[in-house]
Amino acid sequence: MNKQFLESDDDGLLIRDAGEWVENKLYFLSQYLHRFIVSMSEKQWRAINYIDLFSGPGKNRLPNGKILKGSPLIAISQEKTFDKYFFSDIDLENIETLKKRCATFLEYGKISFQVGDANIVVEEVAQTIEKENQVYIPNTWTSLNLAFLDPHGLELNWHTVERLAQLRTDMIIYYPQMGISREAPREINISPQTPIDNFFGDTHWRDIYCQHLSVGTSLHRPLLDYYKSKLKAFGYQVDDPLDEPVFKNSKDAPLYRLLFVCKSSLGNKFWKDVTRKMANGQMKLL
Repeated sequence: MNKQFLESDDDGLLIRDAGEWVENKLYFLSQYLHRFIVSMSEKQWRAINYIDLFSGPGKNRLPNGKILKGSPLIAISQEKTFDKYFFSDIDLENIETLKKRCATFLEYGKISFQVGDANIVVEEVAQTIEKENQVYIPNTWTSLNLAFLDPHGLELNWHTVERLAQLRTDMIIYYPQMGISREAPREINISPQTPIDNFFGDTHWRDIYCQHLSVGTSLHRPLLDYYKSKLKAFGYQVDDPLDEPVFKNSKDAPLYRLLFVCKSSLGNKFWKDVTRKMANGQMKLL
């Protein structure tokens, strides 16, 4: 087995090109996963699972040539392992590449790989977790899940978030700020269901967008607040607006944000702590 498969090196396999902002995103994920798995392993959870429905091939190459572990390799590289890993991607080549890289992981048998649309795959993942949970204590959650939902754009549908929320799942969710800004002027004139309708799970975003146009109010703050209000309905303690890392391109234009939701004040504290500093050690600018 090639030992480079699990390292931040060029191992000769497919590597996904990524923007420079990805380094901070993956840094936040790595730091949070470390705190999460260490602290939660000390709790009385029967199982702790990691869910990554947009996993990619496992490695990323930045514009400067630097190679970084992708989210699935970050997850299996933690000092403490999860009980199960659910990796999926719509691209077969990504999953076949990821399988080769993960084959060097000593607990490879804990990983489930699937090829398909995340918004379809989620049901099988959810049912697997539910069935295993019911074997132990019916109608009581004995497992804890962490989902990293990180698509390229508007591929994540609300029903996927909703389905995971029905489990005991903490989530790090990609909010496609630039994608919404770009697509909203076109989609506002198209009958449902559009990608933005699917992202929010309804058409209320259209009312917010029209108000934004008519009176000049901000767009993304009310959209974010609305999205997070829907998450609150599941009992989540949503993060403070200051704890929504914003990722920008080289022209300083906002690309996307990460939203974090959990039902534990400890989890929110961890997220606040890890997003205070960026990968280079500098404090995050507010």
